[in-house]
Order: sequence, then C-alpha cells, then structure tokens
Amino acid sequence: MMIDMGKYFDPYERKARLYPGLICLFPILVTVSINYPKVYSTLSGFVALAAAVGILQLISHLARDRGKRLEPSLYETWGGMPSVVILRHRDSMLPRAAKLKYHHSLEKESGIKATTPEMEEGHPGESDDIYTSWSDFLRTRSRDMKKYPLVYKELINYGFRRNLLGIKPYCLYSVIASIILIIAPRLSIQEVSEIQVAVVVCMVIYMMILTLVVTREWVRTVAFAYAKSLVESIN
Repeated sequence: MMIDMGKYFDPYERKARLYPGLICLFPILVTVSINYPKVYSTLSGFVALAAAVGILQLISHLARDRGKRLEPSLYETWGGMPSVVILRHRDSMLPRAAKLKYHHSLEKESGIKATTPEMEEGHPGESDDIYTSWSDFLRTRSRDMKKYPLVYKELINYGFRRNLLGIKPYCLYSVIASIILIIAPRLSIQEVSEIQVAVVVCMVIYMMILTLVVTREWVRTVAFAYAKSLVESIN
C-alpha cells in the first residue's frame, strides 16, 4: 500500500526530518523483507496505518531533535552560526564590497545599526549579537518558499544533512543489527542465499557511506550555502 506522505508532511518536514529517520530504519525493513517476508507483508499495511496515527510524525520529530541537539557543537566547530560567521568583517566568504552592501541594506531594513571592523575587533560579542539579530530578521523575512525558493531549498538540504548526522549512531546500530539478523540464523546450517549475500554487501556499503560521507564537514558545506543564500536574499 503506497503512502502519500505529502498528505501528512510539508516539504521541509518530509525531506529534512522524515527522510533521515526512514534512512535509519531502511536496513531493518530490508532485513525483515528478506528473512521474514510474511511479517513484512503485514508490516506494509501497518505502515499505512502508522502514518494515520502519527508514528511517521514521531520518527520525523526524533530525527529533528537529534539534529537540533547536535547543532550547538557544530556551531562551536565552525566558529559560530554560519549566517553570523559570514557577516563578520573578518570573514572572507563574501566579497568585501558585497558584504558592506549587505550590512547597509540590513541596517536599513531591520533598523539595527551596522558594525564597523573596529567595533567588531574591540567588541566581538556585541557585534555577533547584531549579526544574530540580522540573521533572525532574514529568516523571518524569507519564510515565503515561493518568493525565496533558493533559501528554502538550501534550508531543506541543511536540515536533511544535520538531522542525518544527528541520528548517524542509530543508523549504524540499525545496519549492524540487520547484518547480524541476516547472518546469525544461517550459521547453524552453513547456508546463505545469493540474495542475502547481496543484501549484506549493500549493508556494508551503506555503513561505509555513513562513516565516510555523513560527517560534520558534509553538513558544513550546505550550512554555509544556506547562510549565503539567506544573506543574499536581502537583495
């Protein structure tokens, strides 16, 4: 039974929160479908019911909570919130001329006085408070996904990667448990089917991708892309 998840979730909720949770559950679902096909057939109907009673909503919230819990340590690693970092005079991600233009526009639009390089150097905390206020102003201003599609797209990318990194340990537990569930029952009879071998190989690849690709740097790339699109939305 196919589920129209668009009926239960908006695009951000579905792509940034629900998908990481389903990726985490994927190894277990594949293992059940291979080892226990009758159970999987029953579960297929159950999943449709689960969507109706909110289980999928719970999965998305768990992924979101793990991602948000990870966020402060990410900011610490990156030197601050990305949208704050790129607004600093001392940061070089944005061209200086463009940055001064954004500062002027943000001062005019938000009513919050802009900083100077000298102020930032002498009072970095106060300057970051201004950049944080500007960031909050921009997020509120750019919530219309139709008017600011690039900002919304980058926000979804960031949310997906952050949340997947947040639940990465559970994904690894899931894939390890799946490999054990596939291999352990076959050890006594010393017989493994080609399908089971192929699934185990896929599980190992899944584990390698999680370990080598889903990293803080992987999240950082889209975090700063989102921050850049957010600041540029003032144009």
